[in-house]
Amino acid sequence: MPRFLTGVPGLDEVLQGGLPRGALILVEGPPGSGKTTVALQFLLAAAQRGESCLLASNAETPEQLERIVASHGWSLEGVHMTSLSEASGGEELPASDYTLFPEAEVEIDETLQHLFSEVERLKPTLLVLDTISSLRVVAPTPAFHRRQLKRIRDFMAARGCTTVMLDEASMTEKDLRSQTLSDGLIELQQVDFHYGADRRRLRIRKLRGCRYLSGAHDFTITTGGLEVYPRLVAQSYAATPSFEPLESAVPEIDALTGGGVPRGSSTLVVGPAGIGKSTISTLYVMAAAARGEKSCVLLFDENVPTYIARSEGLGLKVQAAKEAGLVSVIHLDPAELSAGQVASLLIRHVEANGAKVVVVDTLNGYLQSAMEEPSVYLHIRELISYLGRRQVVTLLTLTQHGILGPEMATPIDLSFLADNVFLLRYFEMKGALHKALSVVKKRTGGHEHTIRELVVGHGRIDVSEPLEGFSGVLTGTPVFAGEAGPKGM
Repeated sequence: MPRFLTGVPGLDEVLQGGLPRGALILVEGPPGSGKTTVALQFLLAAAQRGESCLLASNAETPEQLERIVASHGWSLEGVHMTSLSEASGGEELPASDYTLFPEAEVEIDETLQHLFSEVERLKPTLLVLDTISSLRVVAPTPAFHRRQLKRIRDFMAARGCTTVMLDEASMTEKDLRSQTLSDGLIELQQVDFHYGADRRRLRIRKLRGCRYLSGAHDFTITTGGLEVYPRLVAQSYAATPSFEPLESAVPEIDALTGGGVPRGSSTLVVGPAGIGKSTISTLYVMAAAARGEKSCVLLFDENVPTYIARSEGLGLKVQAAKEAGLVSVIHLDPAELSAGQVASLLIRHVEANGAKVVVVDTLNGYLQSAMEEPSVYLHIRELISYLGRRQVVTLLTLTQHGILGPEMATPIDLSFLADNVFLLRYFEMKGALHKALSVVKKRTGGHEHTIRELVVGHGRIDVSEPLEGFSGVLTGTPVFAGEAGPKGM
């Protein structure tokens, strides 16, 4: 079936090629969900292709439409607009009195005849009716309303005109007449969130005779119109060849990992606040930069200047790598972003910018962007699977609750999704607080099962020899059980 592009970023990917030509498409959603905005984008895209298109609106006056268009920086040049006079006998009234479906005096038949005559005169390939709610109000019976909708559909289909009808009443009245007659149904939803910006979702409920990407897709409305963030499907991306493991440039850490982390693997770095999770992940970012490979660091809890200043203080030249285009550091606000937006951002950096290392710091912040608890694992699993297929080294930092002892707890267990797990712990010895580093999981290849001390500060990052003379280090209260110990302790 021939298609046409909608002009809405991301929507054509969801539709897998655009809307079918000659079809009747119903766009449903509550007031303020973006129905008029997305319809205008359809029209503007058609006009830019040189096609004739027609907008018939009773929802907004021409002046209101002009304000909407101007707020997005658009122009209605090339888009025809029509309306129906309330006066009988075809007498025209000023533009401010125009309406498409008058709710009382004018008969529905006169309304449709006016619309059909405009279609015959302009011969549009795309017609937008905004909205059809008034047609439902005027109809004396449900059967009559269905016949008029079918009349519109058949008339437009016979002329090869794609018709987009906007409707909000059926969202509350459960009116299935327009849904059953339509060839396609696009549903716009608004989702209330307890804190932060409201979220918006789009679903393709039906698209007769065409393939499309089902499920909920996040979208936003900003200056410039709607942008849709298609639901991530990892299997739709081709797997790329694997390369040698990525080392950290710290020999002791590479010994713990058995020679580096494999390409395409995900590494979970777990530990309490302030123990060095971000530092461990930054080591791999800088090691990739030294090889001329690009990295993307998403910060949810720390701002960019602080992250760079802290890294520079440890001898990690993040600023120079950033200026060279090898490292992208982005601060994200989980209260304002959906999980779909975050995933879309990462995909852009991998596909368009060629990022080979991705850091999500922290995963706690990313989880806050995923509103529905039951879908959190699916969001992260699909993201990890996608990055793995593209042979990206993924590092996810996760902050645990508590500092020492049995009160340590992880907000969510994701260790089963990760290929590798770094465990960091505080422990007390000789009246001082120390940090322990170990690798507790590596899915492919061997790794060292020892525990080493991590020293971060004073412009350096040091990792000790294995703590062979102690037991109970991970509990926070180690016991000296032998003669050997790390050098310098």
